[in-house]
Amino acid sequence: MIFEFSPNADFNFLHSFAGRIGTQVNGNIVRLTPVLGEGFLRRIRLSADFSLIIHHYTLREELILKRNSTEIDYDKINFLFHINDKPLALATAPSITPYSDNNFAIRITSTNIGSEIAFPANSEIYFTVLSVTRSGLINLLNIKNPNATIETILRSKSGFLFYENMNDDMQKALKTLTLANVDQELGQLQVWLKVQELLYLLFERLLTRDNIKHKPVHHADSKMILQVKRIIIADLSVPPSLPNLAITAAMSISRLTNLFRQVFGHSIYEYYQNARMEKAAHLLAVQGYSVAETGYQLGFSNLSHFSRLFERYHGTKPKRYSQNMPAV
Repeated sequence: MIFEFSPNADFNFLHSFAGRIGTQVNGNIVRLTPVLGEGFLRRIRLSADFSLIIHHYTLREELILKRNSTEIDYDKINFLFHINDKPLALATAPSITPYSDNNFAIRITSTNIGSEIAFPANSEIYFTVLSVTRSGLINLLNIKNPNATIETILRSKSGFLFYENMNDDMQKALKTLTLANVDQELGQLQVWLKVQELLYLLFERLLTRDNIKHKPVHHADSKMILQVKRIIIADLSVPPSLPNLAITAAMSISRLTNLFRQVFGHSIYEYYQNARMEKAAHLLAVQGYSVAETGYQLGFSNLSHFSRLFERYHGTKPKRYSQNMPAV
């Protein structure tokens, strides 16, 4: 099922989505019909500056939410927190690095950037869209020395797009927020605390980004840069080719590399290596591959080099990493 929408001042997402699936909004909640799956969408307005729509469901068929680009509202920022895999439990043993093609992802965007998000069938979805006013966010964060990324988010008068992956603390916060009972005493306060925790963990990471000059991002740019990302992670055994990626994006190599670093916080090759090491941890800890199988799967002909690189990223050698992980 595809749900396409173009938000404006009069648009109500919950009512529109409820009409599309043949049901109604009941107390700011839409419950999925049995034909589509199980679960709900809930709207929570925390204050004049902070509101969110929480999606928590398991689908019988793929759902695509397609948000069309609109005229930019400089006062609004959208944060999309997205897990479409089995999240970590609230209390876990040492964490397993999640690898899942940005299925554990945070997207920060101005309102002029559209999106198309596919939620697969038979997978538990945790997806929250947090809409924030700039003034509310500035007052909450109270950052005295913002870098270029945070300055763009808080004050830029042009379009922007940034991505971050979620760590396990972010996943736990999102899960707690999603499952909070807002109708019980202190339920809304619990949601507000988890929203603040997510923003704290996110901006703590954004503060570490390189202080590079940022250029405006348009809807067409966002589509191309995400296509480049998909190509990079499609086969992690092969290093990315900058000339080929530039052709795909219809950009010069310099523009592509600068824009990619701006959006993802890493160079193309750094992003590739990060994804490679995340996939290695996933193969070792979740799929039960041996060290040799993992290294060869990811294109390493020299297993000693693979072991050194893995240790640099994860702080331990791959064999010890796989031995120390809890059963899942």
